Amino acid sequence: MSILVRGAVGQQAGAGVLVRKGPPRLPAPRPPGGFPIDELPQPASPGAAPPGPVLLGPAEHYAALMGLLNILANRFKDNKNDEEDDKCKIYSYKDRDKECPGGRSHHIVPDRCWRSPGTRRQRTGIISYGTVIDQLLDKYLSSRGGGYYYAKKMDDDKGQCICVSEEQHAAIHKIYDYNEEIVGQNADPQWTSTLENLEAVGSDAASIVTGCNMQKIRTTLRTRHEALGLDEDLLLRADPRGKSGLTMQKFGEALSRASKMKPSN
Repeated sequence: MSILVRGAVGQQAGAGVLVRKGPPRLPAPRPPGGFPIDELPQPASPGAAPPGPVLLGPAEHYAALMGLLNILANRFKDNKNDEEDDKCKIYSYKDRDKECPGGRSHHIVPDRCWRSPGTRRQRTGIISYGTVIDQLLDKYLSSRGGGYYYAKKMDDDKGQCICVSEEQHAAIHKIYDYNEEIVGQNADPQWTSTLENLEAVGSDAASIVTGCNMQKIRTTLRTRHEALGLDEDLLLRADPRGKSGLTMQKFGEALSRASKMKPSN
C-alpha cells in the first residue's frame, strides 16, 4: 500500500528565547488585536502579576472585534453548508447528479467487484428460477449474462462514491486496480477478496489522490455497508481485468469453497 511521509520542523529553545539560525529578523509589525505573547511584559517571578496592564487602543479593539465576528460568521457558514461543500463527502451513486454535478462519481469499492465479468446495467437484473434452471439458462442463453452476486443488497445505485475530476478518477484507478489485482491473484479462491480488504484498498487509493482522510473514508464505508447488511468478510470479485470467469455459478462455487475453509468456532 502507500506510505505517507509527513515532514517535521524542529525548533530549539533555551532560557525562554527561541533560537533560530541565520541573520536576526526585524521586529514584526504589531498585528491586529495586540502583540504576540512573547513580546508582552513578563512577570518578575513565577506566579507574580505582570508589571503593568497591557493597553490596546481603539484601532486594536475594533480589529479584534471584527476578527472575532468574522471567525464566528465563517464557522456558522461552514457548519451550515458542511455536507454540501465537503469535497470528501461519501454518497450513494443514485445521488450522483445532486452530489457531483459536472464531476465524476467514483465507486470507492468499484461496482465491478459486486458482479460477474461482462455484465452491467440492463444485464445485471437477473431473475433466479432456482439453481438447476439458472444453470441451464446461463449455458444456453448467452444474452442472459451474469449479474450482481448480492442483488438484493447491492446494485449500481447503492455503491458508495466520492466526487472527483476525470483526471483524479484515472489516477485513483491506476493505484486501486494495481493493488486489487495483487489481492485477487494471491487469494484463495483466486480472484476474490473480502469486502474489508477492498474497503481498505479503495479508501487508500481515494485518499492518496484527493487528500481526504483515509480512515474517515474507510469508517464511512464500513458503516454504510453494515447498514445494507454487508459484512466485512463478504466475498467479492477482485479481478480488474475481467479474466476470472466468475459467473454466477462459479462465484457460488467459490463461496462454497471459502465457507469450508473458514475455521469452525
